[in-house]
Amino acid sequence: MKPLANGASIRYSAIPSKSETAAAFGNTGVDVVSTQALIVYLEHACHTLMAPNFQPGEGSVGFRVEVAHLAPAFPGAPVDVEATLARAEGRELEFKVTLTQGAREVMRGSHTRVLVDLARFRAKAGELSQTTASEAAAGRLDFWFDFNSPWCYLAALRIGSLARLRGLEVSWKPVHLAKLNARIGGRRPLEENPAFVDWYRQDLQDFAALRGVTVRYHPEFPLRPSRALRASLYAADEGRAEAFVIAVMAAYWTGNENIEDVALLARLGGDAGLDPRRVTSAAGGAGYKARLDANLEAAVNAGIFGLPTAVWRGKRYFGNDRLALLERHLDGGAR
Repeated sequence: MKPLANGASIRYSAIPSKSETAAAFGNTGVDVVSTQALIVYLEHACHTLMAPNFQPGEGSVGFRVEVAHLAPAFPGAPVDVEATLARAEGRELEFKVTLTQGAREVMRGSHTRVLVDLARFRAKAGELSQTTASEAAAGRLDFWFDFNSPWCYLAALRIGSLARLRGLEVSWKPVHLAKLNARIGGRRPLEENPAFVDWYRQDLQDFAALRGVTVRYHPEFPLRPSRALRASLYAADEGRAEAFVIAVMAAYWTGNENIEDVALLARLGGDAGLDPRRVTSAAGGAGYKARLDANLEAAVNAGIFGLPTAVWRGKRYFGNDRLALLERHLDGGAR
């Protein structure tokens, strides 16, 4: 692993769902976010801070968690997670961690992770030293999105925690929705009959209220999303996709900011732990344009017909409201 300087830190926000409450884990009547779910957020922050410095074949595992659960956190409201490297000795890295919701400090303490050789780790766990592509895909959840869909914003707020609770990794897959629709003759909901459009807008606001966020169309909607989509490819390369994508979505759909503005993308990238200069470069880079074009071809080949779409083990879940079906499938309730 390349050296990580003491004091290096990461901060990201996520919105816990009702499936992460103590009640959902069997503690009936306790409708606050469970301690174990909050620890998952802290672990994820520490691992994400380490990940860009991994050498090929390296990973990390949790070794010690020492935290105080100081106040309740509630589902549907953003939590802010921060991890700072306090000590690095050999393969052990200790982080100071905090989690807040609004003005309340919810959790504080430390978390130690150990750097591992993944092949040896799998062997010790009784697994094959070489994992097939299909086996690797079983632990990955693909999430296809575009910034021009408010439903992608709502789904992006949930998909990370949904996957983490089940030990899955999210592969964030940006795709240009307008180009996808042009290729496959996809639906354009805002061009439907007036009664449908009226219901569609009502449904969007109802789901936004359920998630505790404000959603409003930009006065110049639709803005061109290509620069933000390219920058999100770079964010995914650095293990910061969730934080960056949610920040850009919030700027667009809640703040009515101009996501075509590269300076805005660079600032949001910096807040998400990325190098602002590299965000700027990715937003206009020919290499990232080619990769975004390749994602479009991959989406068509995978049968993606609308966004957001989550794919697990080849099964597609289209739309924010289908995430409940995905959760049921992941938890063994459907096959």
